[in-house]
Amino acid sequence: MRENRRHGSTGLPVGIYLMDQAAGEPILDNHWHEEEELLAIVSGEAVFQIGLATYTAKAGDVLFIPGGELHGGYSLDGAACSYAALVFHLDWLMSQGDSATTQYLEPIRRGRLVPEPHADAGSNALAESLFDPLMSLIALEHSEDPAKPMRLKAGLYMLLAEYVTRDAFVRREPRSSLDMHTQERLKTVLTYIDTHYARKLTIKELAAEAGMSEGHFTRVFKSFMRKTPIDFINSLRIRIAAALLADRRISIGEAALESGFDNFSYFCKMFRSVYQCTPSEYREREELG
Repeated sequence: MRENRRHGSTGLPVGIYLMDQAAGEPILDNHWHEEEELLAIVSGEAVFQIGLATYTAKAGDVLFIPGGELHGGYSLDGAACSYAALVFHLDWLMSQGDSATTQYLEPIRRGRLVPEPHADAGSNALAESLFDPLMSLIALEHSEDPAKPMRLKAGLYMLLAEYVTRDAFVRREPRSSLDMHTQERLKTVLTYIDTHYARKLTIKELAAEAGMSEGHFTRVFKSFMRKTPIDFINSLRIRIAAALLADRRISIGEAALESGFDNFSYFCKMFRSVYQCTPSEYREREELG
């Protein structure tokens, strides 16, 4: 669940993403990356989890996700949701000895200063000051303007400046070593699941990987992931199967087996619970789309 992809390029470490999730579809799989992220809700609404906190976000809202933080999105009563995200490396904006770096950027990177996680369009002016400028940067995704890197860097400075001007920060003490260790152990398990999803996985095995008792591991996992370990593994397998179905050379049965299901009826049942259709209907829908 750790994103290994490079967001942007070495010279321009900014990734721009536009996601349009139809009603009933998964919104954003739980994952983490070392870069910071600004996420704007374009239409619809969804529940987003950042660490252990949850936010119900709707059109016009903006979320800030610190680097390294586990996060994901969940459909709200099956509603559709479209969102845009700007993923950037904070180091790109930092300069040694610069007061903005010393007072704000370095504390943000260390987790001592956290920009307001949820700028709510309905309750404060922060979202209004962030949304349109952020969408202007998103619009640069396919721009051929030679000044694109400069516009993105300047735009990110301006967005962060809005947090500074409005003092829209959550100040916190450094995370306790216990809290950090717990989340890092959970990330280790998620990486383990990513590697071994195609075979049978047990709670005992995963708890041992985390160095926890089975009961404690299950509680910690559900707190962060909003699902039991088994439900999470099944959801991951279904998403992998859905990706495999895009290849007509792979039969539906083969997609089930390759994604870790040895019971075809159970696979179809789980698939319908996630995508509200059968695997064959999903394949036809994707081809027509």
